Amino acid sequence: INFARSIGIEPLVEVHALVELDVAISAGAKVIGVNNRNLHTFQMDLVQTEKVAEELTKRGLTFHHDDCLKEDGDKPQLSVCALSGMSSAHDVDRYRNVGVGMCLIGESLMRATDAGVAIKGLCLDPKDYAASQSVSGGAYTGGTKMIKICGLTNPKD
Repeated sequence: INFARSIGIEPLVEVHALVELDVAISAGAKVIGVNNRNLHTFQMDLVQTEKVAEELTKRGLTFHHDDCLKEDGDKPQLSVCALSGMSSAHDVDRYRNVGVGMCLIGESLMRATDAGVAIKGLCLDPKDYAASQSVSGGAYTGGTKMIKICGLTNPKD
């Protein structure tokens, strides 16, 4: 984490279990990526990101992405990114509703026959999601270079 910051990159530190969240926070992570896929069993659980968001809230740590846009007041201490398993606008919106401002979406886009249509269908802008529903939202600053770091087992890693 310190090396990445020394060269101007804010690292995304990946967690799955709450014990990994403890290590990431102790190590000074500001951008937390929550892998919804358990890499030991490969089981997918889209609730995992919501569990981490709930735990951060219980600990009094701020992360709501919408707060980054405020001109006055405190910026969030952390940013949270949902990793793995999202394939629809509903998936993106469920995380938006708990303050998660970033989703890493890969496999569903790679499998899509038209990636542009698939991206538009994710309704990444909340206004697009609201409009789609009427028919049938600190630690991260825009433009900051980021890197994903996996496999941290202790704060010294």
